[in-house]
Amino acid sequence: MKSKIVAASLVVIVLAGCSPREPAETPASSEAASEAAVSSLAPADYTSLANVMTCDWPVKKTDTAESLLATYKSYAQVTDIPGAEGITQKGVVLYGNDPRRRVEVFFYDDALTEASTVLIRGDSQWSGPKGLHLDSSLAEVEAANEKPFKLGGFDWDYGGYVSDFNRGKLAKIKGKCTFGARFGIPENGGPVAESIEGEKTLVSTDPAVIAAKPIVQELSVGWPKPEASTEDDAD
Repeated sequence: MKSKIVAASLVVIVLAGCSPREPAETPASSEAASEAAVSSLAPADYTSLANVMTCDWPVKKTDTAESLLATYKSYAQVTDIPGAEGITQKGVVLYGNDPRRRVEVFFYDDALTEASTVLIRGDSQWSGPKGLHLDSSLAEVEAANEKPFKLGGFDWDYGGYVSDFNRGKLAKIKGKCTFGARFGIPENGGPVAESIEGEKTLVSTDPAVIAAKPIVQELSVGWPKPEASTEDDAD
């Protein structure tokens, strides 16, 4: 089951590597402050480099649970992270008391020494390439890619993941990390046709997909297994 969670989180958009930066200071949060943050989030600033995920920020490939705890101190915690099918996987959560900055880090191994995926979801205000962020629309992702792309059918545990960017701008492999997106249908979305539900591959130009008005609900950075090699290098 652990491999399913890792596989579901692994990504297919690629980011350029950037020099690592020291984590920005975050005020300590009490339980009351944390609850207030959940109910009333400040407007997101997707232009701030401090909140843009890259191959090296806020987590780099060589990071382990130990190194993340040493870097982020009280803002990092080893804990069980929920995954698909009600399964949890032990990993590291950064800024767990601040839903705007929450980052989930998964590992290939039980010792938490081989980073696999860095995931944002929920109310996190981190962003990715070309300003893409949670709640970005299908059209915004397609415009950033400059090509249509493929994604999984909706309404099942592993649905909505982008599987192929069709050699578009978001498919370039740089810095040997990948960046991926998962779409979901929001409450105020359009009608969900039966043809776009279930375990199948869809295309972003499908009228039924467009009509459903899906939005990005997860963004992630990932790396291949340490023993694996990638044939593509940075462009």
